[in-house]
Amino acid sequence: MGKFLVINRPPTHQTRRGSVSKCVNHFVDMNMTGKARVYPIAGLKGYATLVDVKSHEELKLVLSGNDMGNIEKYTVIALGELKD
Repeated sequence: MGKFLVINRPPTHQTRRGSVSKCVNHFVDMNMTGKARVYPIAGLKGYATLVDVKSHEELKLVLSGNDMGNIEKYTVIALGELKD
């Protein structure tokens, strides 16, 4: 389907420590397994993630795997061809 740049930023208010560690683990795991290339945003909280997915459902799984996804701000930018 296509390549996407996903930028996620947590809210400015305090977050629960457990959610933060699960969020970090989600992005570390995606990077370690080769599902995505994940880059911390220097000087800020959040990540820039490059993903190559075969369907919208696969993209949704990448986004929903983050335990803090319901409170974070996501920006999703299509970088490659979309045929879905």
